[in-house]
Amino acid sequence: MYLKKRHLEILREMKKTESQAEIEAKLPEEFQIRAIELYILGFAELEGGKIKLTDAGRKLLEISDSLNLDELPEVIADTEIMKMHELLDETGKVPESWLEKLKERKLADENGLTEFGKALLELYRETHPVVYLTPEIVSFLRGMPKIGTLDELVTYKNSKLYGDNIVNALQAMRLLLISPPTEKGRAFATTPAAKLALKAVSMIPVFARAIVLRKEDFEALKAGRSNAELESMGLTDEKGTTEFGKAVMETYEAMGRVEEKVLPIYLLDDGLAVLKAIREIEKKYETNPDILPTEKEIARRVEVEDLGAILHLLESKELVERKLVKNKDTYWLTEWGKEAINFGTVSPDAMKAVTYAESGDVPIAEWVIKAQEEGVVKVGVTDKGRFYLKLSRSIKRKPFLTRYDAAILAKTPRKKYIHRDELVELVKDYVGGDEKEIIRAIGEAEAKGFVVELQNGMVKLTELGDKVKTALENAKLQEIVKVKFSVTPTLYNVLRVIYENLETFNRIWKEKSEIKGYKMEEVDVIRKHLSLSDDEIKKALTMLRQLGFLGSKSLTEAGKVLVEAYL
Repeated sequence: MYLKKRHLEILREMKKTESQAEIEAKLPEEFQIRAIELYILGFAELEGGKIKLTDAGRKLLEISDSLNLDELPEVIADTEIMKMHELLDETGKVPESWLEKLKERKLADENGLTEFGKALLELYRETHPVVYLTPEIVSFLRGMPKIGTLDELVTYKNSKLYGDNIVNALQAMRLLLISPPTEKGRAFATTPAAKLALKAVSMIPVFARAIVLRKEDFEALKAGRSNAELESMGLTDEKGTTEFGKAVMETYEAMGRVEEKVLPIYLLDDGLAVLKAIREIEKKYETNPDILPTEKEIARRVEVEDLGAILHLLESKELVERKLVKNKDTYWLTEWGKEAINFGTVSPDAMKAVTYAESGDVPIAEWVIKAQEEGVVKVGVTDKGRFYLKLSRSIKRKPFLTRYDAAILAKTPRKKYIHRDELVELVKDYVGGDEKEIIRAIGEAEAKGFVVELQNGMVKLTELGDKVKTALENAKLQEIVKVKFSVTPTLYNVLRVIYENLETFNRIWKEKSEIKGYKMEEVDVIRKHLSLSDDEIKKALTMLRQLGFLGSKSLTEAGKVLVEAYL
C-alpha cells in the first residue's frame, strides 16, 4: 500500500472529469507518477488520455469523502503505517508514537481505529494491486538488498541514483515492506512475491517493456483466454499461456499474501558445546566401541549448567537422538545436529527476521540487526539462515517444558493479547527470576510454538500453547512450576506409549495393589516400544505421577490432553 494525499486529490478531480490533461493542468506535480501509482493500487484505470475510477477507487473516494485533506500529512498510508494499523486492529494496543502517527492520519483516536481507519483497512484487505514491472523497477529490485535496516535501503537507493518513486511503487505492489520504527530504527524486507517477480523476468532474454497484469488479465489467463496485449508481453502464444505468463500469474497471486509463519529455531552456546562434545565421543567410538555418548561421558568433555536439560532440548529439536546401546542411555547426533555444528549458534530473534520475511510479513529492526550479527542475513538470507529455516520447517518438535514455559503459559491469557513487559512481571512474581532470563524464555517459548510475539511486543497463545496450558491446568501446576523442567521428550514418549496402549495398561491397573511410582509390568510394556533403560522408564513413570499427567491407576485428563496436543 502506498497512498498519498495527492492520490485523494486526483480521485476527487476524477469525479468531475476523466481527462488526464485536465486533471494534470490542475494538479501538475508528478501527476503521471501519481496516476500510475493509482493504477498499480487498483484505484484507477488508464486508457489513452483518460483516467477512470475503478470500483475500489470509488470506495476509497466514498470512505475519505468527509476528510479535510489540508489536515492530513503528505503520505497517508504506506507499508509502515499499514503495519501499525493492522497491529492496532489485531491487538488493541501499539506504542504511543505509532498511535500518534495513526491519529495524525485520522486512522485512529483514543478509542482505537476510526471509521475511516476501519474502512481503509477493509479496503486494503479487499483490493489487489496490479503487477507493473518496468525495466527500471526490476533493475532496482534485482540489485537491492532483500532484507536489512531502512538506512541500508536508502543508502543503496541513493548510491544508484534512484528516486523515491521506485520504493513507493514496490510498496504499492506489496513487493517491499517497511517496518514501523522501534528503538533500533526501521527495517525492510522484500516479500515472496518479489522473489517470484524476479524469477518470472529471468525467463525472458530481453526485458525492454513494462509487464502489466491486472485482475481481468489474470482471470483471462486462468480461463485460457488471450488477447493482443497479453501476447505482445509474451504472456500467451498460439498454444495458450506461456511459462513466463504462468510465472507472472504466480507473482500476482502472491502479492499481499501472508502465509503462516514457520516457528523460529534456536541453538545457544551451551547447546552447541554439547553437540561438539557428542561429535568428539562419536569419533572415539569408531575406534573404541566401549566409549559411548552417555550423559556421564558427555559431562566429562563439556562444562555446562544442567546438561540433562540441554540434552532434552536438543532432542526436542531433533538435533540429537536418544538410543539404548549396551543397556546404556546414549545421545547421538542426527544429520541436522551434524550440520548445526558447522553453522553455529542462532537466537530466536535472529530467526524471526527470516521467518517473518519468508512468510510475507515485515520483521522489526531489532530482529534484523540480530540476524546480521549472527550471520543469518547479509544482503539476503545466508546459507546459515537457509539451513535453520529448512530445519525449522522440516522437524517435528517434541515437547520440552521448563518452569519458565509453564509460568508463561499459566500467565498468558486465552483469546487475547498481553504486552511482553506485563507478562515478564507476572512470570517474575509467580516463579521469580531475572528479567533478561524471562525475556529470553519468552523467545524460546515462541520457538517451541507456545506463544507468538508480534512487532509491537504483544504476546498471544498459539493453538498448541492453549492446549498445553489446558494440560498444565489439569495437572499439578504448583508442582510443575517448582521443577526445572516438567515435560521432556522422554516423558512425553512414555506417556504416548500409555495413551496408545491404554487397554494393556488398564489390565495392569486393575490389580488391587497400589501404584506409587511405577509397576514392573508397566516398565515391561514400555520397554518394548522405546529405546530406554529400565531406570529411565521408572524415573519417567514416577515423575509423570508426581506432576499429575498419570494417576495411580489411570491416564489423567492432563496426560490425555498433553499427548493429543502433539499428535
